[in-house]
Amino acid sequence: MTDPLRSILDLFAKSPFRPLNEHAEQVKLTVLKMDEAVHAYCDGDSVKVEALYQEISSLEHDADNVKHTIREHLPSTLMMPVDRTDILTFLKQQDDIANSAEIVAQMLAMKMVAMPPAVKEAILKMEDEVLSTVEEHVAAAQKITALLDSAFSSKRVKEVQDIIDKVDTQKHNVDVFKLEAMRTIYGHEKDLGCIGVYHLIELVKEMGWVAGHAENSSDRLRLIVAKR
Repeated sequence: MTDPLRSILDLFAKSPFRPLNEHAEQVKLTVLKMDEAVHAYCDGDSVKVEALYQEISSLEHDADNVKHTIREHLPSTLMMPVDRTDILTFLKQQDDIANSAEIVAQMLAMKMVAMPPAVKEAILKMEDEVLSTVEEHVAAAQKITALLDSAFSSKRVKEVQDIIDKVDTQKHNVDVFKLEAMRTIYGHEKDLGCIGVYHLIELVKEMGWVAGHAENSSDRLRLIVAKR
């Protein structure tokens, strides 16, 4: 069986930046499982939610391991086309996406709330936008190797900038749907009860942070590009 950390170290031998792609992919896997958990929650499937939470927790731990390996092995003395601190800040913000996805999963597993159809629909619409935001961010992050290894060719820079613009648009959509979800939750207070309303509002807020961290990480990537 292949040792994932050994594989990451092998990537360092080829490029100091390629492991960032591995981390982005691990983050994406965590969020995809979170998406499954949100849908299972809305279906009222508590057994599936708990099982997915365990998977998400494991995936988030894997992402942390990749992050730690990158921090330990990213060159500090070699000349690089970007500042090492910028790369590490980008990495930290990207890792926060997986951290928030795990928190969402924890909240889903912690308490099941019976929701009327309108509330389910509002939450799922927001979740679709959150997932799209993360996917756009990962698309930009996965181009960072080609960008850095190409010495910031104008074509590569334009590709990354275009995707980051999409991340900003998607995050705006998340904010719009988050507000709509919160209004819908408050509008069904009699059905949900005070505790149910509180739990779902906090859940929606944390879902928003998944997208928020994706935007922050993409903004750091934008800064790296702008410095060139």
